[in-house]
Amino acid sequence: MNYIPHFLLFLFATIYVVLFCHREYQTNRMLFNSLHFLLFFPIFCWLYFSVSKKHQWKILTAGGYYFYGNFSPFFAIILFVITCNDFLAGIMMDKEPEQAKKKKWLFLSIAGNLGILFTFKYLDFVDNNIRELLSFVHIPWFVPEPYFNNWIVPVGVSFLTFQSLSYTIDVYKGITKAEKHFGYFASFTAFWPVMVNGPIERAKNLLPQIKEEHRFDYDRMRLGLFRMAWGLFKKVVIADRLAFYVDDMYLHYNEISGWTTIIGGFFFFMQVYCDFSGYSDIAIGAAKVIGIDVMENFKRPLFAKNLADIWTRWHISLSTWLTDYVFFYLGAYKASGKKVIFNVIFVLAICGLWHGANWPMVLAFTMVGVFMAIRYWWQANIIKNIKPSNSYQLFETYFPDWMHSVITVSLFVFCFLLFRVHTAQIAYNIQHPTAPVEWVTMAKTIYANLFKIHTAGYFHTWMIHQGIVQFVVVVFFMVVLIVTEARIGDTKIETIIISKEKSQRWLVYILLLISIVWFGIFNNTSFVYFQY
Repeated sequence: MNYIPHFLLFLFATIYVVLFCHREYQTNRMLFNSLHFLLFFPIFCWLYFSVSKKHQWKILTAGGYYFYGNFSPFFAIILFVITCNDFLAGIMMDKEPEQAKKKKWLFLSIAGNLGILFTFKYLDFVDNNIRELLSFVHIPWFVPEPYFNNWIVPVGVSFLTFQSLSYTIDVYKGITKAEKHFGYFASFTAFWPVMVNGPIERAKNLLPQIKEEHRFDYDRMRLGLFRMAWGLFKKVVIADRLAFYVDDMYLHYNEISGWTTIIGGFFFFMQVYCDFSGYSDIAIGAAKVIGIDVMENFKRPLFAKNLADIWTRWHISLSTWLTDYVFFYLGAYKASGKKVIFNVIFVLAICGLWHGANWPMVLAFTMVGVFMAIRYWWQANIIKNIKPSNSYQLFETYFPDWMHSVITVSLFVFCFLLFRVHTAQIAYNIQHPTAPVEWVTMAKTIYANLFKIHTAGYFHTWMIHQGIVQFVVVVFFMVVLIVTEARIGDTKIETIIISKEKSQRWLVYILLLISIVWFGIFNNTSFVYFQY
């Protein structure tokens, strides 16, 4: 294993650069919509394409540690620990002929990954819940209250641990061969386009591509750069502009009425969709430029026909991960009716907990799971009995697809209102330190406001808070996005645009560039899912 010292040299050199050349990493984070990334990406590509196949993994790994270490040098150390833990587990499982002995090394990987995830993301949450529970019976908790409050959560730790964990589970199942080259495996865990915000890639897709030689390809570059520009458009033109209205709605939760809540809830849904899918587009595009294909993470969730359908269209890399490694393990749909209902709700609750260590997030996704379970029960017990009837055929004929989509998105938005309550509560309490509010109170008020449609109550103030022109602009670009997705279907947008004639292609390029430069918001660089 003479390549390990070589890799360690690259690792510590990278950490050295991060520590001493980028001390202000808190304000100089490597975000896809930052000037730092604009400088990093072409330099990385030049270095990556300049070396031979034998050395490309080194550039890829060094780039990953530099990218992640820019958030904090400590994060790079966490990444290295995860890499060593799962590399060792994979090697040892490959050596063990018996499945029972392999399970011990799988447990090591699971314990290591979930231990890191729990320590940095959920320990404070568990501590606070134990403290509140014991306070009811007047029992003191021996852990000082602020002990875990200031712990830094590594950026994207949920993505990192789930991606690396999928490798060891697949090795255990025999789906993937254990990687014996430490450098290639380090490139997989430190693959910077997806390491912070996904998509959560699988080793069977990514590792073989990392081992291939990649040379500069003009056509791939065009496809990748346009996909990156499309993602940036969704992020800075739509998501960040919607953020002003969404923030304002939650900060005035006790003044708003039905229309503000309904439209604001849809705005929040669109904000998160454009923010997260925008990041995924940039990640997919950046990977494509360097010759690597990663999985799609969104597939037009606005056009889902039911909540089960939206589960397969929204954050696809996570939904497939939970389906493959949790839902199928529980028995999927092969169990009894009651067990299936439990499985669906349980997996969605786990999905909520993955998103955030707070009860509003867990409840938001649990509600989605309950609605999905109701639909399953309805189909299993009612629809199959009335399907041959004329009434069902009439229902299918006169209830068009767009109405299914409207109802589906409405239900999702209804649950999604809780998605933001935790962070909104924190922001509200910072602005109102003398009159703090509990998340339960905020959630109850927001849901009660849904039924106050008869009165405008803050709606006009909220709508023109950033100026009526700004409101019209963001609505216009949302319509552009929805119409575009309706027209392109499931075809990748970059494939369609690149296939157009040169004049049409350049017209789209220019309009997209003008939209980003003139209407983009560049003072809000954070991505919503960075906290996960």
